[in-house]
Amino acid sequence: MLEFLLDTLEQLGLAGLFLGIAVEAISFPFPAAIVLLVYGYIIDPTGWEWILLSIYAALLYTAVAYIPYWLSLRYDHLLKNRVDKAGTRQMMKFMENYREWTITAGRVLGMGYIVYVAAFYKIKPVRYGFFTFIGVWPVSLLMLYLGRLGNIETVYTWFQNIQYALLILLAGAVGWYIYYRMKRRKTASSRKQ
Repeated sequence: MLEFLLDTLEQLGLAGLFLGIAVEAISFPFPAAIVLLVYGYIIDPTGWEWILLSIYAALLYTAVAYIPYWLSLRYDHLLKNRVDKAGTRQMMKFMENYREWTITAGRVLGMGYIVYVAAFYKIKPVRYGFFTFIGVWPVSLLMLYLGRLGNIETVYTWFQNIQYALLILLAGAVGWYIYYRMKRRKTASSRKQ
């Protein structure tokens, strides 16, 4: 599959890079980081080309990320109906404390849905763009650099393994949280009796 991806992206040129970034910025679950990695390998940018290409990629991502931002502002009433769920309330409480930096962290971690939380809190468009950019730019810089190193199959496998480890950690954290909540309820109900 990696060989097919390399051939296809090489045929598309820079248009393929920017198309991949744009699709992921719209909040579709698309691996733009892998596209950046592959293009770092194909193009092999050096020096200023590498830095400028990563800046262009981050600027494009930021510009296209305004589409789901404006849509979520327009349809925020649908989002408010989802906030009543307990897990969502916890995330919103965290977001209240860290607001814009949550956008940056979400972009670094590849959480495209962070845009909906940003719109829910009515974060100003300029601030949204700034924190989106500073979250995306280091990722694009890193992925283009890793692609330049040349051993793309090893890096691709390494990222897949990291993704599996993060999913296991996330599942463990959710399991611990559920256990904690159940234990807390049990303690609270025993005190009432």
